Amino acid sequence: MISKIIVPDLGATGGDVILRQWLVKPGQRVKAGQALYSVETDKATVEVESFREGVVRALLVEEETAVPLGVVVAILADSMEEELPAALTSPATKAGRPELKPAAAINLSPATPEAEPNGRRLISPLARRMAQAEGLDLASLSGSGRLGQILKRDIEEALAKRHPAAVPAANARRQAPSAMRKAIARRTQRSKIQAPHFYANISLDMGQTMALRQEAAGWAESKGWPAPTITDICLRATALTLQDFPSLNAAYGDEQILYFEAINIGLVVGLEEGIVVPVIHGAESHNLYSLAAITRRLKERAAKGILSSNELSGSTFSLTNLGMYGLDSFTAVINPPQAGILALGAVREVPLIQDGAVVPGQQMTAVLSADHRLVDGIVAARFMAAWKEMLEHPYRLALEPPEELNL
Repeated sequence: MISKIIVPDLGATGGDVILRQWLVKPGQRVKAGQALYSVETDKATVEVESFREGVVRALLVEEETAVPLGVVVAILADSMEEELPAALTSPATKAGRPELKPAAAINLSPATPEAEPNGRRLISPLARRMAQAEGLDLASLSGSGRLGQILKRDIEEALAKRHPAAVPAANARRQAPSAMRKAIARRTQRSKIQAPHFYANISLDMGQTMALRQEAAGWAESKGWPAPTITDICLRATALTLQDFPSLNAAYGDEQILYFEAINIGLVVGLEEGIVVPVIHGAESHNLYSLAAITRRLKERAAKGILSSNELSGSTFSLTNLGMYGLDSFTAVINPPQAGILALGAVREVPLIQDGAVVPGQQMTAVLSADHRLVDGIVAARFMAAWKEMLEHPYRLALEPPEELNL
């Protein structure tokens, strides 16, 4: 069987990525999950893995070359003897692909629009309707599509520029933003434009959760395991709660709602130059100690800039924690196209009322940012109440449901 290896969607917001290094050679047999090549996006350097076992028959793109997403860069086959269709490696096929440029010539920013053969601009039907409704001049727009097409996001960014930011003072220090900072700016701006955010915050008694964390840490130390953190415990509670709230584990796009079967939680990790959001796939299936090991590994790989394509893609909901920096609470921007993101504040020692008496307690405030196209206020309120119930009775985090009930 012949398979095409393409550049997958890695969450890049620019038009191209740079293929930095091939990690395999023609004729080499590879396993499923083995890294094939590394690419540099406007967020990070990512290793792209093989989705199947096979033999590398051809590498179609040289290192240090800029390639659009979706372009075929290699051919995988069952064996070296398997005959390849001529179209896969012929000059005509290569000429039919978008022009590939040296990395030195690439700018990871939206491409310049091109004209259709009849002189019209390349533009998606939805973007054309939006431009007409807003009275935008197509000649003034830049397209970020693979071939320079004007897309919905370009219309939204043009509308945002109708209200330009204030000009900085003449004595301000100026510095060009990094590729990661540009990506964060574009993604968060697009999120706020596309998704009508609303927020639901709740405070919860963390006394039993903190006791659980302390006991779990002691057990982990005796076994040589990574100790669960507050983030890990909240992540476990989030994954279990999401099982009962499908509208929060969903995405809205192209006039459709996608409900995801897997619960893949993106964990926001801060770096010196910005943030990345590695993904815990199937988060609901991992216990606290597994989550602690997974999140520790992801944070270490994020700090080294060696997260794989699989570790950076596929998230269906996000969680972020700034409590360790002393914030009582904060509101986060949704990671598009997800329906929500949960922001955790610090656990504080506070006086609580129990049985009419003031007693010392531990409290945390969390804020849910939700997309109102998918989630109504009552659903957000019910989700937060269920999540709070889970953390205020954290023994439930260790309970496993029966696989089958024979009643």
